[in-house]
Amino acid sequence: MNCLRTLARAAAPTALLIGLAAAPAMASDTPAPNAPATVGVSPVKAQVKQWHWMGNYGSVYDVALAANNWGAGPGGLVTQDVGNGLYATFLYY
Repeated sequence: MNCLRTLARAAAPTALLIGLAAAPAMASDTPAPNAPATVGVSPVKAQVKQWHWMGNYGSVYDVALAANNWGAGPGGLVTQDVGNGLYATFLYY
């Protein structure tokens, strides 16, 4: 256990020296001569996927058509036969 402590104490000053040598290069306030100018553009938020009620459809073919048109991926379709010839449908997109 003592030799691990000795190695840790010997490595610490080396890490500090490397960190101190790199600090002035990173702390410069002037940009590099050929650095691109930064533009203040607000980030674009990614669309969050969520479940959407798509309605009641009269056939399974209409359900499949709706899923293909809205781009629901694998596992992104839940439908249930209501019993009166309609199919309640939710899509995840």
